Amino acid sequence: MPGDIFGLRTNSSKIYDKQVDNTWPESANYGYFAGGAISARVCTIDRIDFSNETVSLPGPSLTQARNSLAAVSNSNYGYFVGGFFPPYVNTIDRLDFSNETVSLPGPSLTQARSGLAAVSNSNYGYFGGGSPIPVVGNTIDRIDFSSETVAVPPVGDQLTQARSDLAAASNSNYGYFAGGSVPPYVCTIDRIDFSSETVSLPGPSIFQARWGLAAVSALNYGYFAGGNTPPYVNTIDRLDFSNETVSLPGPSLTQARNSLAAVSNSNYGYFAGGNTPPYVNTIDRLDFSNETVSLPGPSLTQARYTLAAVSGGTKINAKGFKKHKTDISGNPISKSYGYFVGGFSSPGYDNDVDRLDFSTGSMSQAGAYPSYIGAIRALSNLNYGYFAGGEYSGSNSADILRIDFSNESYSAANNNLPSERDRLGAVSNSNYGYFAGGFPTNAIDRMDFSNESISSAINSLPTILSSMAVSMTPNYGYFAGGSTPTDYYNWTLISRIDFSNETVSTPGNNLSEGRTRLGGVTDSNYGYFGAGHKGPPGGPFPQSALVEKMDLSNETVSSPGNNLSQARLALAATSDSNYGYFGGGAAPNTLARNTVDRIDMSSGTVSPSPGLNKSRYDSAAVSN
Repeated sequence: MPGDIFGLRTNSSKIYDKQVDNTWPESANYGYFAGGAISARVCTIDRIDFSNETVSLPGPSLTQARNSLAAVSNSNYGYFVGGFFPPYVNTIDRLDFSNETVSLPGPSLTQARSGLAAVSNSNYGYFGGGSPIPVVGNTIDRIDFSSETVAVPPVGDQLTQARSDLAAASNSNYGYFAGGSVPPYVCTIDRIDFSSETVSLPGPSIFQARWGLAAVSALNYGYFAGGNTPPYVNTIDRLDFSNETVSLPGPSLTQARNSLAAVSNSNYGYFAGGNTPPYVNTIDRLDFSNETVSLPGPSLTQARYTLAAVSGGTKINAKGFKKHKTDISGNPISKSYGYFVGGFSSPGYDNDVDRLDFSTGSMSQAGAYPSYIGAIRALSNLNYGYFAGGEYSGSNSADILRIDFSNESYSAANNNLPSERDRLGAVSNSNYGYFAGGFPTNAIDRMDFSNESISSAINSLPTILSSMAVSMTPNYGYFAGGSTPTDYYNWTLISRIDFSNETVSTPGNNLSEGRTRLGGVTDSNYGYFGAGHKGPPGGPFPQSALVEKMDLSNETVSSPGNNLSQARLALAATSDSNYGYFGGGAAPNTLARNTVDRIDMSSGTVSPSPGLNKSRYDSAAVSN
């Protein structure tokens, strides 16, 4: 397969397929550059339209002219925070992306400061560092997007070194604060773990100690550009999120400068303004697909430096990309279909395929799987779903078959599992799929999506395990419950694989009830684990309707109080950003069922959904 510098598949129009998969920030409509200074401080907000790369003044301004501020965004709002007027400012302005109005929502930073940097996940924005350095230089404030309250995070961790005029990039699990002025200037990178809100030094540093740099985040990398050592620099450092190494990929800004601002969509990062000297209005564009830098043409309406920037607005199909998977904050946007495949019916093995239309909740038949098989499991990337292992004619399988989501055709993947097994656990990130456990092994096999090669992951599950439920974030996969050779129905453990280094650990919060043959669904905030078997093999058949919720931000597990409509085991589960669907399964007396329960991801409430076209259990489910 042809590939780009990331080893990713390309299509005929040179659009990078993997850049909009289940971990990729979908393009926003606009980037907004706000505030800054020339001869005086300004309140101007410039807007760059990502679809045509034009710059305009949409109308609103900050409530107060200021420079050296910071900014974060979620899917609805951009928040411009702090700065210098003088004196130092603690104000937070909110830009409503839906109507481009600016208001003061009420909260303020815990301390007035300027020269700070900011990162965010789907729940919180974090503001770190700033001036005056002896007072606030290592402080981290957190804004809760749900309530718009600001506080020091409960853990209370601070930057490892007080500094200002630093830059920050992030993925879904970590934020990275780099460089800055102490003085002197530093090359340090601090990492905040979003799940625990602890701060540490992961090891790498940017190549050159400097201040006044800017940063953007792409699928696999964070890019830190420009700054002042002195002298002014045009260097771009790249942080690899997968292994936390820093390198110089080659490109540089078209002009050495500091105190610039940056925004990004799924194709490009834009670095705007700054001081060379003099102050500039130039916008440089970094192409994430080939890491080249160019001047696309537009400029800020006003040359200035020490400004701040966010990306936001309604999501679009930017430059031919599919509207798919996640928004600029990492929240899932939309998927098209879920597929329930194979299983056991009456009598014997099944090859039915039911297609769930996420937009309507309706169910229809979508052809047939190439073989009659049950106890298979599935994972997916943007283009394909992969069905692995399973049981047919009394034997286990090592086969991996692939569904092409574009035409719903099936073919053999390039490689199979190294051993036959069924009821394994399957999780994936943007680059790899992981097939874990399944009797009789605890091995984790890794599929490289770029060429479908199979290799052994660095670590294995803590024991031989099968029939567990799975959940996943862009950086972690979770395996909940299941069966071991010595403990068929009391297994409550939740294990976690860290995709960055393939270590397997236990986060410490387990299911409240031991269950096997349960199902799991995920959105950006929660994983839900539902139903299952809680009795010994061969009977009696005590089955469960329990639904438990894992908060992915802190890995705590609770019972939302809304269970499935019927106790059953061996059901299949799939989800989009709004709902999770638990389909089929085996229930007491009636055995195979066609029931589908729908769980609202935001509230945890359960309601009925159109059933499968045929009653069956131990199916596989996957979505695109």
